[in-house]
Amino acid sequence: MIRRKRLVYTIICILVFFVLTLSIAFAALSTTLNITMNKVTQQAMSWNIGFQTGTITGVASGNNTNSIECGTATATATSISTFNTTLSQAGDMCAYTFKLLNNGTVPGKISAINITKPTTWSGTCSTSGSTMTCGNFVFKLRYDSATSNTLVAVNNTIAGKTGSSAVQKTLVLTVEYTGDSYESEDYELGTYKYQLSFVQG
Repeated sequence: MIRRKRLVYTIICILVFFVLTLSIAFAALSTTLNITMNKVTQQAMSWNIGFQTGTITGVASGNNTNSIECGTATATATSISTFNTTLSQAGDMCAYTFKLLNNGTVPGKISAINITKPTTWSGTCSTSGSTMTCGNFVFKLRYDSATSNTLVAVNNTIAGKTGSSAVQKTLVLTVEYTGDSYESEDYELGTYKYQLSFVQG
């Protein structure tokens, strides 16, 4: 009986020894990793879409550019004014090239294009997107060049800048006379207006 108790005690002692040995071994191999974060700051985004400022000079094209007057316009960040255009023959055109800039970090999207017909034009004008037709005069707002078939349209976007330089897009307003006969009298189209509305895009 005593011998059996001693055997049990011995086994218990051996088990306790092994448990302690394993605990020490595991403790010796354990590692604690810490990740310490500094403050988190949300940097404010900036909204700054507008025109490149300066003087815009119209470029004439057609059968006889000597009879075409395209004039100049002044561009500020929010407006361009005023074009004085004189066209005579079918195919005569004036093209006004200017830059649209996004100097902010928020991308922009065109939400609306509103065109106001010439003030002294008594006839009807039709508009479709960025094209306006008044009699034999056709006005188009294009991208890149006077001959581009890519017209400015609603939902077109301009990316936000990622560095210090503004994102640029080249826009060209063309005014073309498409009549197939010569006019015997002068007539004039008064002030007309393109309005581009941008939202966050």
